[in-house]
Amino acid sequence: MSPQSQAARTLSLIMEALKVSSHASSSLTQIVKVIRGHFKVELCSLYELNQEQLKLVATDAVDFGAVGHVLPATHLKLLELATRKMETAFLEDRRSSCIAVPLIHREEISGLLVLQSARPQPLKPEEARFLEFIALQLAGTLPAIAALERAKRQVRGKPGQVVFEGIAASPGFGIGPALLLRGGGLATPVAQGSYDVAHEWELLQSALEQASQDLLGLERRVEKESSKRESDIFGSHRMMLSDPDFLLRMETEVKNGKSPLQSAGDVFSEFIRAIRSNPSPGFEEKAVDLEELRERTLGNLLKIGVQGLREDWSGILVAKSLGPSDTSRLDPQKILGIVTTTGGPTSHAAILARSLGVPAVMGVPGIAESATPGDLLIVDGDKGRVILNPDPATLDEYEALEERRIESMVEFDAVAFQPAATRDGRRIGLEANLGFAADLKTLRNLGAEGVGLFRTEFLFLKRSTLPDEEEQFNLYRQMMEDAAGLPITFRILDAGGDKPIAALHAIQEENPFLGNRSIRLLLSRPDILGAQLRALLRASHFGPMRLLIPMVSGMEEIREVQKMLGAIQQDLSEQGIRFDPRIELGVMIEIPSAVHLSPLLARHADFLSIGTNDLIQFTLAVDRNNEHVASYFEILHPGVLASIARVAEAGAKAQKPVAVCGEAASDPAIIPLLVGLGITHLSMTPAFIPAAKRVIRALSHRKAAEMAKQALLATTIQEVKAVLEEFQNSP
Repeated sequence: MSPQSQAARTLSLIMEALKVSSHASSSLTQIVKVIRGHFKVELCSLYELNQEQLKLVATDAVDFGAVGHVLPATHLKLLELATRKMETAFLEDRRSSCIAVPLIHREEISGLLVLQSARPQPLKPEEARFLEFIALQLAGTLPAIAALERAKRQVRGKPGQVVFEGIAASPGFGIGPALLLRGGGLATPVAQGSYDVAHEWELLQSALEQASQDLLGLERRVEKESSKRESDIFGSHRMMLSDPDFLLRMETEVKNGKSPLQSAGDVFSEFIRAIRSNPSPGFEEKAVDLEELRERTLGNLLKIGVQGLREDWSGILVAKSLGPSDTSRLDPQKILGIVTTTGGPTSHAAILARSLGVPAVMGVPGIAESATPGDLLIVDGDKGRVILNPDPATLDEYEALEERRIESMVEFDAVAFQPAATRDGRRIGLEANLGFAADLKTLRNLGAEGVGLFRTEFLFLKRSTLPDEEEQFNLYRQMMEDAAGLPITFRILDAGGDKPIAALHAIQEENPFLGNRSIRLLLSRPDILGAQLRALLRASHFGPMRLLIPMVSGMEEIREVQKMLGAIQQDLSEQGIRFDPRIELGVMIEIPSAVHLSPLLARHADFLSIGTNDLIQFTLAVDRNNEHVASYFEILHPGVLASIARVAEAGAKAQKPVAVCGEAASDPAIIPLLVGLGITHLSMTPAFIPAAKRVIRALSHRKAAEMAKQALLATTIQEVKAVLEEFQNSP
């Protein structure tokens, strides 16, 4: 394997481990082992710098009992060099060598990464650059771990563990302090450790000033359009925001260590309660006015942090619900887990959480009311469980599970570059579902053979205006270049339903899931469809690309898209603009009519892709976002299996590939059934690909096909599960 490939694999392991290390410092041991193995040195150690003192937090050679003890003299000397120059430092003699890379976070050194070799071994320039890149990734992690360890120490003596059961929505588990979304605001824990009071107070003052300016604009407009009497209402609101007692209370809260959001929320609530306690006429109206000011101020505070949550707000996000655009803005390095009181495993927020690698549990009643900012939470996305204020034994149990998870990740890495073929030679294409272009660079390290589904709607969700053709082209071209030869299947904009696009200014519909959405919406807006198709075609010149039409109900949609595609291809040819004339066009099978017409669709499309999430929803009439009917959402329903089998058979007869790109594609228990039914490609969240490959490589296609025939004869879900269980237990 080339040095570049080895470095990419090492970085992939480290980045995956970093997600876990944000939860517990024990996982850092696995990271230093990976680094030591890559650079082939005798020792790798990681130190945290806190209040000008270095503490050993992870090492692969020294007795782990030394963690927290004094630094070796050599390392102290290296620290002096690295700190003074803010750059990598070397020490070597004829018998040994040592290198130290400072971990620089917010222009300050947060720690030190040290490698030691028993022989002179100066690093090559490219190796030094790679080590510095690793240090950059670790730099922001150590402060988060330190904050988490403080939270754990506080909770270990705190009784009252409470366990909530919900719906497993995104696998893995996260441990961290609660961040609560309530009433449009983010309730965060009281800050710990380093806290810049002047900066926090400045943020709050800016939010209050912005609220005052907004009200002044309203006051002037209403006075112009209506009367001075009505505009005076906004003037009185502005006077409330400048009340000295009011501002002094807020400043005091900030000085006591509360975040601007919590300070504003608490002080507003205190004044509102005091006003409502007075039964005199007119006081209730003043309380309502203050409530409006509170929401306006909290909203301004959230906009101030438009780039995301601050590092010291890292933790578990608790909310009543999250839309796709909310979830798409999350930083997985700061959001360690998601808990919502509504929703299910196939909501788009859950799908996006999985693509981000963030554990999530949804449909958890009572959690938003029970948790308070700063409470320690464990989110178990495997079991659908949330633990509030876990006791020491529970914390130890989950920290041990995290260590085993990292070990299994290293084992999966061994099969990542093996072919996804059954024991009897049946090849299955394993591809990735993506919603973010940045994920492309790690695909090869996970063994992905391409992108089976790129959700282009997430390019549209975060903005108030539609991206034009040129903007889309530049993004798609960059993606093709980043993919470096791996094929990408772009799903044409799938807007509507639970993915409303603000820039479309769509009309409100009583039932948006069955309304003007997806390909129907695009065909009614040829300007949007044309711009996207043209941008995609232009980008197809830079690498292998496939296009996918969502929510097809019949031949009409295919012919309309083919017609527009042909016209754009002709126009590009006349202009001398290069594109791939052999670009493939596929069809998503998501609704019953497409299942029934699959033999016809297979003859006119280049490939079929089954979206099991929507197929189950529309076949079984089960709202995928409704936790009250989540138990009815079942891929093993005989009606759903019959639909998948029909589509697979249609593809086989037409000699066209048939993929499954829903969440079922990554379920180890269901993969043998899908393979047995004749599915040729599986597309899933990238992190699940190594495990899926391991399942396929242990499988006999002949036996899987026999099992699938038995499953199709079953009359109930329980009978199907019995067939699967018997197959799994067979030799």
